[in-house]
Amino acid sequence: MSYAISAVIKLYPDAYLLGSLGADLFSSEHKARLDAADPVQIFGVSARHIFMNGSKCQLSYMLGFVSHYALDRVANPFAGYFAANGVAQYFGGKVETVSREEIEIGIDRHVIRDYLGMEEALKIVGGLNTRKIVLKEITELYTDVLNDLSDIYLSTHKTRALLEGVSPDIPLAEGLGRLDYMNRENHEWRDGKKKKFKLSMDEIMENEKETAYLLLEEFMAMARSNKEPNVELFSLNGLGEKV
Repeated sequence: MSYAISAVIKLYPDAYLLGSLGADLFSSEHKARLDAADPVQIFGVSARHIFMNGSKCQLSYMLGFVSHYALDRVANPFAGYFAANGVAQYFGGKVETVSREEIEIGIDRHVIRDYLGMEEALKIVGGLNTRKIVLKEITELYTDVLNDLSDIYLSTHKTRALLEGVSPDIPLAEGLGRLDYMNRENHEWRDGKKKKFKLSMDEIMENEKETAYLLLEEFMAMARSNKEPNVELFSLNGLGEKV
């Protein structure tokens, strides 16, 4: 990650963390709309908006949003398959039918605990502690740009309340622990084009890391110089579908 991106995130870490939740803070209907929206429009228009107003807070938020998008476009086909076909118990156990939301929670649980470590994870569980000025600027970003682009019609007050009320947690239920949500036992699964994989979510994230950095650098260039988006880089929406 470049120094410029790191510097912006360090200035507004709470904005980046909130952005890294992507559309997950919305209701299922609104989340689906934002995930299905054209990323060229979402990121192109928001970058132009930030270029015009110079908000580093909104830039940090959108860098977090890009990070979430980079994972969503590969994780959503994974989650969709296992929601339709079931998730296996560890050590050769039976397959259990679970919802897509439960799979996403299971993945989040592993990512937060395994990659951050329990000590850092508990700090997040304790609350995001988003500053008021940050909430104000991100609310304006939604009401000025993002809500319209994704057909989410929420008032300024409701948008602010959503952002302010976010409190991610780590599910501690025993039921989550017995299921292989990360596919670490490498069961076969298929994407939307019926292509076969045996990748775990750990392997998917490792494979996507380079592309995620490219997306972050691309958005940074767009927001700093009013550059047109690289359509090829943003060719998949948040559901992993070609747009």
